[in-house]
Amino acid sequence: MSYQKSSEVSANEYSRIWFNFWETGTTRWDMGDVSPALRELIQDKKWELPSGQGIVPGCGRGYDAMFLARPGLRMVGADLSQLAVDAASKIRDSMGIPAEMADFQVMDFFNFDIPTGQYQVAYDYTFFCAIHPSMRADWGQRYAQILSPGAHLIALMYPLTKAEEDMERGPPFLVSEDDYHRVLDANFELIHIDPKCQTHNTRVGEEIITVWRRK
Repeated sequence: MSYQKSSEVSANEYSRIWFNFWETGTTRWDMGDVSPALRELIQDKKWELPSGQGIVPGCGRGYDAMFLARPGLRMVGADLSQLAVDAASKIRDSMGIPAEMADFQVMDFFNFDIPTGQYQVAYDYTFFCAIHPSMRADWGQRYAQILSPGAHLIALMYPLTKAEEDMERGPPFLVSEDDYHRVLDANFELIHIDPKCQTHNTRVGEEIITVWRRK
């Protein structure tokens, strides 16, 4: 199921799309591993993240949340689908990662109780492109609400290109660097951008990793 970029879509209707994807096993966005750009940023480039607690909205099977979890940084993987949360929890347990370090919860990113102290880290990959473009301003405002001053938002921009016949349809919806600046600049500062980041083989030229600091 897909929508035109110009169409009007209610939040409830959009949620049903993602429930349906998981219920039918249509999870083509799932590459089965940590995103290469994130691994490169943290492992190879030794990017230093703030301590505290972090969140990965639309976490799916949770690879990235588990990768980021470490002593001093407790990660929460959030997804609308109970199937996704169950799958992520099963993988976590099989890897011997404590639930206290990587917790997976059914959660609506736009409507949940913000924890005391807010979050200090967030990772956003196939989430910004998954929501309808009409929801992007709310996406930026929500990150401003849930992230504490100085917090880091790692945003892996994707997809930066699409087939011409799919340009106006999604999910995923086409994104650009300007789309992120438009909804983040009021409350965040861009502190890192790498247009030549490592990518999955099938996404070469479609991704740019960025880090934004909460003002």
